[in-house]
Amino acid sequence: MKREEAERIIMDTTMKLIAKNGLASFSMRQITDECGINESLMYRYFETRENLLRQCYEVLYQKIIDVHKDVDLEKLRQGDVLEAFHKMYIEMIDLLISEDYRTLFYYEYCEYLNVKANHDAFKKNAVLKDIMKALKTSVPTSITDKEGRIIIYYVVDVTSCFAKRIIRNNLPNNEETKEYVWCILKAGLMNLLK
Repeated sequence: MKREEAERIIMDTTMKLIAKNGLASFSMRQITDECGINESLMYRYFETRENLLRQCYEVLYQKIIDVHKDVDLEKLRQGDVLEAFHKMYIEMIDLLISEDYRTLFYYEYCEYLNVKANHDAFKKNAVLKDIMKALKTSVPTSITDKEGRIIIYYVVDVTSCFAKRIIRNNLPNNEETKEYVWCILKAGLMNLLK
């Protein structure tokens, strides 16, 4: 088996196990047992548990950033905040649902990052900074950086919360559910933008 294929299998197995059992119960031994590979080989590929988790995280992170890039900054600048965020919401919820266990892993790991290192996505993500800058120019009253972050995190967090519920089959995966979630988001956005 080639290295790239072995790495993909290891990462995929890692994300599935963490999505199912949580990060607290995760160990490198579980992965070697599940994949039937030598532990030294896994450490040669990933060096540490943290490197493995970070590389798994990056798999979905880049796709999410690409969805954020689809926010229509011009619509935001023109003040059409709801339409700009609606497009991002549709693309994001569809992506998160389609990524299934990767999404569950991703948010489990994000919670770990927040606890461990007070992780701030805005420090790393130029796309989110651009969205916030456009948002600040579009809202009739000036908003602070903190308020802009709250608005963006609100859209992302509500979307991810409902996507996880759909993935876990707590809600049906259909257009009616997605429209219901959008109504919740829209009502919150309208209130936050007052």
